[in-house]
Parts: sequence; C-alpha cells; structure tokens
Amino acid sequence: MYLKSFVSIIVSDLETHPSLPRLLQSISRQSTGLDQIEIIIAGNGNHPPSSCSLWTDITDIENIRLENLEESATPATARNAAAAAANGDFLLFLRPDYRLDSKYLTTIFSVLANHPEADIVYTDYIRLAAKKGNTTHPGMVQLPHFNEALLQSRSFLGPAVLLTKNAWESTQGFRDNTIYRDWDLWVQAALAGNEFFHVNYPLASCEHRKITFRERAEDGRCKAMIVINNQAYYHMHTVRWALSYLRGDSWAEAYSFMTIPGPMDVTKMMHDFNMRQMGTDVMAEEAIRQFDQTALGSEAQL
Repeated sequence: MYLKSFVSIIVSDLETHPSLPRLLQSISRQSTGLDQIEIIIAGNGNHPPSSCSLWTDITDIENIRLENLEESATPATARNAAAAAANGDFLLFLRPDYRLDSKYLTTIFSVLANHPEADIVYTDYIRLAAKKGNTTHPGMVQLPHFNEALLQSRSFLGPAVLLTKNAWESTQGFRDNTIYRDWDLWVQAALAGNEFFHVNYPLASCEHRKITFRERAEDGRCKAMIVINNQAYYHMHTVRWALSYLRGDSWAEAYSFMTIPGPMDVTKMMHDFNMRQMGTDVMAEEAIRQFDQTALGSEAQL
C-alpha cells in the first residue's frame, strides 16, 4: 500500500534563497503523510550546523538533515548526492521557490494506489504573482497529458514532479553539461521506459522568475546537449542539428527559445540556409517586387 511508502524531499540550497522557509512551511502543512517523509537539504558547506534545528522549528518536522558537500559542488552533483543518501521509495526534488498544496501528498498517495504502474507523477500548478515590472501574469497552468513528441521538443512537466526510486535508478541522474537539468532527466526517464502520469489539478506553485541573459545565450547549446545526451530518443535529423550546432556549422540555428527542433524543422532550417547561400531568396524577393510593380501598373492603366 503506497500510504506506507516513504518520500524523500530533496532541496538544493547552494545559494541562499529567501523563499526556503515558505517552502518548508508548505511541506509542514500537508494534510497527511508527514510521518512518511524526510527532508534532505543539499548545501555546499556554507550553512552552520544549527540550520537543521532552525528548519525543524519552522516545520515542526524532526526528520530533516543537511547533506553538506564541497564548496565546488554544482546543483546537479548536490541533487545526485542527496538522492544517493535518500531513504525513500519516492523522490521529490524541489527548489526553494516552489510550494506544495496542502493536499499534495494525500493526492499523490491516492494516485499511486490507484495507478501502481505510474513511475513519475506531475501535476498542474499555480504561477505566483510576478514582481513589479514583469509582464507575466499569475494564474493556473494546465499541463497536457504525457506525450513523447512534446517532451522531445519542450520541457513541460512543471514543478514538484515525484518519481519512484526505481525510475531514478534507471537514469544517470542530473547532468552538469546542460542548464536544463530537469528536462534532461525526464528525457532519460522516458528513454528508459518509465510511465508518466498527469494529475489534472494544481498541487504545486512556483514563483515566476525573469529569464537571465546567460540562459538565453546558452539556450541553443544546452538544448543540443540534451539531444547528444539522449540520442536514441531523437530523430536522426535532430541529432544532426545538435552535432552541427555544437560544431558551429552556419546552417544550424539555436531555434526557438526552450524548444528543440524536430526533423521537419531541421529540414526547413537546412533548406532555408541553402537557398540563402545560392541567392535564390534574393531572386524570389526581386521576382515578387517586379510582380507587384507590374500589377500596380496594370491597375493604373485601368
């Protein structure tokens, strides 16, 4: 019975984040299951030993521990180390700016009891109010049911995704060669044959944050690395795009932000580049211009 199972909640706290207490409070307000969780906070040695007692005071949960890593630890290595030390049958990786609905554990346990084939469970979520000066509006984000073609092109699972320990062990964990670590992990899990289950209800929320210049600048490379990391999950044309992009080939563009091009997109990308190289795009524009002038002249004569 899944109600007897144990959930390890893992939070990477390599940088101090003011929202961590609110995340911990949202965990402490779960309507059931608090006796079946542990919280592991992965840090890089910058937290004093008293941190755990402070976090216990905030949550009134005794089963909290700090996984202290070297100062050079990255978010990926921190999460992987915490997962290796976890005791749970299920893993839940959270960021400090996430929140859990009070019915999160109750609902997840019910889903797992009714759908024992599910390896990974994700839910709709609430996008919290943006800070001043940001054009993004708060509201509920309704996610689609799992679709492999969609995962190949976009990361859509949202926050607070729970996975079984077996699903985790079927992957190589989080990787450092892409900033899209979660997306890469879900692709690994899908490639390994794990079953995804969508809960059509908002059981989590997250703060909207502004996309940084670095993230936009590295978008193409990081998407290409997901493809290279998981080549068997992608069409050969998309793999060719990834290799060409990393080599710096002129035809391979970064494509739309946070979207990996599919085989038809890659074909069009190559076609458009070759047309530009041959100058046929200029010829076509000139032909259209002459046609428009001829048409206007004909109308004037009438």
